[in-house]
Amino acid sequence: MKKTLVTTIAFTSLFAFNAQAYDFNNEQCNVDLNGDIKFSEKILSLKTKSERIVKITPDYSLYLDGKAVSLSAQEQKWVAQYYNEIQDSIPQVMTVAAEGVKIANFAVSEVLRGFLGEDSLAATNMEDKLDSLYTGLKSHVYKNPDYLTFDTQVIEDDLGLGANFDEEIDQFVSEIIEQAMGEFFIQMGKNMLSGEGDTSMTSFEARMEKMGEAIETKVEGQGEMLKRETEKLCEMISTIDATESNIQKIRGLSDLDLITFNDKA
Repeated sequence: MKKTLVTTIAFTSLFAFNAQAYDFNNEQCNVDLNGDIKFSEKILSLKTKSERIVKITPDYSLYLDGKAVSLSAQEQKWVAQYYNEIQDSIPQVMTVAAEGVKIANFAVSEVLRGFLGEDSLAATNMEDKLDSLYTGLKSHVYKNPDYLTFDTQVIEDDLGLGANFDEEIDQFVSEIIEQAMGEFFIQMGKNMLSGEGDTSMTSFEARMEKMGEAIETKVEGQGEMLKRETEKLCEMISTIDATESNIQKIRGLSDLDLITFNDKA
């Protein structure tokens, strides 16, 4: 399993950024998750490459395959840092996702509906997909008011953010574009029947160009917030990766290598 954190926000930026200027995986940093992470009921559960189960409790006790691991003072500090850093990163994932959805929905409502009309089914379908993705993630993370939840298996299997996510989104975007084009040509046909056909044909290319420019202009300012929050998340994950390198020094955890961070700066 790879890129769970990345794919939670990848879709939200697809529509809003034509050049993917703030694409988390492509421009800010590249993060691979090479295993499953489960944070539930305040217990962090991980799996090593050799399939050993690691658990860290809220009091920073470490268990390997159900047996308590005796830690030195330095090792205990590393375990506490690792637990806290992963816990703190979860709300930041949600912040980035929320910003992405807000910008994408703004672009849909302000531009796509402006181009196709307020009753555009293509715009509605796009908004529904964005809202469904974010609502599902939010419901998962905050399903219990007393603690955060983040289970990569649930996110992949139940929320649809698995290995085929990119391909599924590409297909969805293609369908939306096809639907939007269909709506436009229906409008153009109506205009032709009313005697405005020549005007519609000659203005089509100009309208398409203006729509692209409008998207870029309208989301540019809001995109700065997304960029800052994404950079913050990148920094947090970089810190987790560094702490994980220390965790690997603990006896029995040398093959715990869930996070690989590659700085794009």
